[in-house]
Amino acid sequence: MLRLAANRLSSVPVTALRSLTQLRTLDLSDNPLTALHRDLLASTQQLATLNVSGTRLTRLVPRTTLHAADTLTVLDVSRCGKLTAVPDAGDIAALTRLQRLALPAHICRCDVINYRAVVEDVRSRQRPRPSLFCGATVAAVDIDAICSDTPPSTTPVKPDAAKPLPVPRDARSDEPLPYDPKLGWYTAAVLSGLLFAFIACVGLEKAEKRLLEACVSRHGNKKHLDHLGPRQQSTLQQRYQQQHARTSASVCTVTDDAQVGVDSYLDAETSAT
Repeated sequence: MLRLAANRLSSVPVTALRSLTQLRTLDLSDNPLTALHRDLLASTQQLATLNVSGTRLTRLVPRTTLHAADTLTVLDVSRCGKLTAVPDAGDIAALTRLQRLALPAHICRCDVINYRAVVEDVRSRQRPRPSLFCGATVAAVDIDAICSDTPPSTTPVKPDAAKPLPVPRDARSDEPLPYDPKLGWYTAAVLSGLLFAFIACVGLEKAEKRLLEACVSRHGNKKHLDHLGPRQQSTLQQRYQQQHARTSASVCTVTDDAQVGVDSYLDAETSAT
């Protein structure tokens, strides 16, 4: 194998390969080569791969590859943007062991010189016949579908028949129901409302308790009860508890009633003593 890719070679001397009689791979890709001498491969008796892709070749001189006609399996001239014609059809036909032929995309057209002749030669070979690649494609070109003289079929295309209505699914099917975004939003709104209602109830209960405690601390504190005896204090607490039990309708009612009840009772007790 001789790899000379991307070495800025503008030419290769005709005697450069004279001593390489057993050379099997020659890679001259990505060099500014403008031409290859016709006898460059004269001494290569085992050459199987010739890669000149990415060069500035305008054409492959006829009879250049005939020296390796019995051994060459891969000929790659892809990415040669200045190539104006396909390699000589006679030279391609003489490569009896050719397996891969890679050409630039811009000359893979049936109106380009020699392209139709090369395609016809490849198509007529007994299998296995060489694969044809155009440009940077990974898959080979379908030889039987290009440059064919058979006119395309003119059979009218029938309009699509009416599609049958979809069969409703069994209601008892175990398949999950389709997701409806509206249902998700509705569920989230209901759950949020219930959560806020619960928080409000808890907050009202705590507020009621604090208001009642404030009422007791204001009207039943020690300075109002110091002049009362134990029996009077007990009677006052019982009356307050009864008053609290009757005021479950609202917190404000409970506060006002407790305040009036306690004030009136304290006034009565004070006047009696």
